[in-house]
Amino acid sequence: MEDLELLKAALAVAMADGELRRSEKGVVEGLAERIGIGRVSFEAMLEAAEKDDSIADNILLRSKEKARSAFELLVAQARIDGEISDDERSLLVRIATSLGITGTDFETVYLAGVKRADRIRKSR
Repeated sequence: MEDLELLKAALAVAMADGELRRSEKGVVEGLAERIGIGRVSFEAMLEAAEKDDSIADNILLRSKEKARSAFELLVAQARIDGEISDDERSLLVRIATSLGITGTDFETVYLAGVKRADRIRKSR
């Protein structure tokens, strides 16, 4: 269930700037495949995220560490195309708040996500 919540948030972040770039699509498709979401369900979720980013609201994760790890992944996914748009950042802030990640913790995890994406991009 937590993985499905993460996928919904990742889809919302990917669509936040109104454009799903190839690198972003690869991240969300890989996550969907890993958790066993079929193509039709994935496409329906993608369409829902395109229309309304509220699918990312109220993400429920059991532990603070899982929340931090999930948020780092979401930041990396937003940055994977080389930039984080204002819309993506606003959504990330909203998600972090719902996960209880604020202040210094937010900045630490956010920067870790940026660095993670940059390492991935450089390795390609």
